[in-house]
Amino acid sequence: MVFFFKSCDKRFIYYMGRDKHENELLIKYGWQKDVWFHVDDLSSAHVYLRLPKGVTIDDVPENVLEECAQLVKANSIQGNKLKNVKIVYTMWENLHKRKSMEIGQIGFHDTKKLKYTKVEERKNAIVNRINKTRIEKESETIKETWDEMMRKKRRKAKAKKKKEEAERKKQMELAKKKAEEQEFKALNDGIEEEGTLNTDVNMTAEEFEDDFM
Repeated sequence: MVFFFKSCDKRFIYYMGRDKHENELLIKYGWQKDVWFHVDDLSSAHVYLRLPKGVTIDDVPENVLEECAQLVKANSIQGNKLKNVKIVYTMWENLHKRKSMEIGQIGFHDTKKLKYTKVEERKNAIVNRINKTRIEKESETIKETWDEMMRKKRRKAKAKKKKEEAERKKQMELAKKKAEEQEFKALNDGIEEEGTLNTDVNMTAEEFEDDFM
């Protein structure tokens, strides 16, 4: 099962797997706009924050960041008992899964992109509010949602490519037409110039005799 939660900010949603097997699924089928949260150096749930359009990891409101951190801490057997728990978070695309890793274990492509926050103590009011909004969905829906997202992405890329090809064809036709117009103009200019140079050839006999005299 995968658990979804409502944020205090309606623009955001949180979700996490029930166990390490669901965590593995979420690692594989995450979205580029997802932010991953985990208790640093301790076992915990993998909590994800889905960013709305136009919002980056640096724009996440403090109250949303705190809720994610509280949710992670509350779902860590060791971390939930401790104070001043360090939480690490980063974009999903920075997660790096190697074949040698155990189920649910994860590394990072770039440790410089890791961010940290600290939870001094558990705030039951926040954790309880979040848990009351929990909705459970079958794990398979995560893959289905991801597949649908990829289909939309491919359709969008195909439409963009088609549009670009049409624009490129249009520009080529315009360039060809312009070249033909320039060639036609140059030809006409040549004819007119030739006609001007040969005006003497078209003189009448009388005009020729007058010039000769």
